[in-house]
Amino acid sequence: MYPGFERDVFKTIADYFQKPSEPLLTFEFYELFINTLGLLQEQRVGVEALQICCLLLPPENRRRLQLLMRMMARIALNVEMPHLHEAIASRTLMIQTFSRCILRSEDEVDLDELFATRLVSFMMDHYEEVLGVPDHLQSAVEEHLAHLRRVQIKYADADADASLASRTICQKISSEEFKEPWRNPQAALTAQLEEIIMCKDMSVKEKKKKLKQFQKAYPEVYRNRFPTTESESVLFPEKSKLKTQLMFFTMRKSFQPFHRTRSFRM
Repeated sequence: MYPGFERDVFKTIADYFQKPSEPLLTFEFYELFINTLGLLQEQRVGVEALQICCLLLPPENRRRLQLLMRMMARIALNVEMPHLHEAIASRTLMIQTFSRCILRSEDEVDLDELFATRLVSFMMDHYEEVLGVPDHLQSAVEEHLAHLRRVQIKYADADADASLASRTICQKISSEEFKEPWRNPQAALTAQLEEIIMCKDMSVKEKKKKLKQFQKAYPEVYRNRFPTTESESVLFPEKSKLKTQLMFFTMRKSFQPFHRTRSFRM
């Protein structure tokens, strides 16, 4: 490397980020990020607010912002790195050089520089947290996705021949109808249960099996549909006891015990 190599590299990077006509935080979200400045006094609240705001950025902008912030923070903290400017400290130089690339309004108001300096300074100090996904949001999304996956119930038919096509109770629907259940998972589960109940192609044994599986997977939905055992028994009425009694009486009459008669010798 030659003397001044670091400055030339820094100038090349600065030119690359200053070239685009729109800042990384975009003109569309300028007001959004400006409104977070009032929350930066409390670190935890400020970090969470910026986390959510940064998730709204286009993926390309978010990735470039992440790389830029990492570079700025590392240069500012690297005491062994040669000075990039004779009179300005590395941290101040990073903020002055890149703040306009990160945040500015489309109309270029006078306070842009002040706002951008304050925001970029905070983001440099907490860039790893700010550009990460909030833990509570990640957990909520994972739980929601897991719930949506459970909505698609697959019933394994152990008695069916593996070579035969599996039976389904679904019909082809449009893309809008497909998206509708995700907006109301509870209604989708209720509709799924009703389809099982109303299906006439299943045998009683198979229907009972599927209902039992549904009850085990979604007890609350099942309980809302069948709040009592009486409401459940209506679906599968028992055979008439009278018929059973008549059959028993007929069998009993057919097999009367044999009575021995006394024999007389002549």
